[in-house]
Amino acid sequence: MADQTIEERKKNIRKLSTDELAAFSGQMSLVISAGLPAIEGLEIMRNDAENRGEKEILDIMLESIRSTGSLSSAMQDAGAFPAYMVGMVHTGEMTGNLDSVMARMESHYQRESALRGSIYQAVVYPVILSVMVVAVILILVVQVMPVFDRVYSELGTELTGLPLVLSRMGNSISGSGFVILVIVLAIAVIMLIMGRTENGYEKLRSWEYRLPYIRNTRHAESALRFASHMGLIFSSGLTVDEGLDMAEGIDESPYFKEMLSDCRKLMDDGATFSDALRQSGMFSGICAQLIETGSRTGNMDDAMEKVADICQDELDSLIDRRMARLEPALVIIMSAVVGGILLSVIVPLMNIMSAL
Repeated sequence: MADQTIEERKKNIRKLSTDELAAFSGQMSLVISAGLPAIEGLEIMRNDAENRGEKEILDIMLESIRSTGSLSSAMQDAGAFPAYMVGMVHTGEMTGNLDSVMARMESHYQRESALRGSIYQAVVYPVILSVMVVAVILILVVQVMPVFDRVYSELGTELTGLPLVLSRMGNSISGSGFVILVIVLAIAVIMLIMGRTENGYEKLRSWEYRLPYIRNTRHAESALRFASHMGLIFSSGLTVDEGLDMAEGIDESPYFKEMLSDCRKLMDDGATFSDALRQSGMFSGICAQLIETGSRTGNMDDAMEKVADICQDELDSLIDRRMARLEPALVIIMSAVVGGILLSVIVPLMNIMSAL
């Protein structure tokens, strides 16, 4: 009955965000480094928790850890932690490096949070700007052009060429605005449904990766995630092969999976890990040199952490540069289109008015 009660409670448990995962990892790292058992750390967190959802998660974890004595089992029973994190904590318990693993997990999820912020900036901001540009042009076509059409009619003439086409287009759109809205919403719903199914999601990703801008950015994201992951793997005492096995689930990019497969093949053929990463195209330049140095000195965990930091900086710089180019480009396009439309009707109108 108790198990059934826990299962019922787990249905209302939400997954923790990357920021919350980082905070939990940091707190557990401090607790374990101080020599306290994990159960005491959970009790401290439970007493300090202000959110009802957090208290529920910690209550379930405390019930589990009292019976199993395992933090990873408690995390799995709570249902709020990703399988990847649960597996890494289990490894830390088995190897006796739980404090180190939790500290690395904190850095890992802090970096993942920063990565998601970069992705949000790279995707949402351009979309907002593009929508604004389209909205301004639509307002001009739908609201302004018909006014000029009436003005020309009152003056005994009519629009010609592009202004006439835009005016008729505006009248047509204004009369079928509801239909256009329904079509747009239908497309959005279809894409949302596709994104929630495995085949649909893969299809959308295949379309996405055909764009050079997206592909380059995704490669930088994949390299960052892989470097952070392998830094965590090496600090946990796991082998390269175990790290590569677990790496398959950290990024869904088909190009990343292809590079990972190439890396495995190269290692099977006798290449070292650092050489395989370089030849597969995963890393190049200073990142590849750092990994080679770490391999020779036996400090691969620190080397991969430094590589992850470099990848984060490079990704941020890449996004900032492209944002700096995109914003003025959209403004120029909007100004050129709006200015061109207005001039196409104002100049003839001025000529007509001067002839009166």
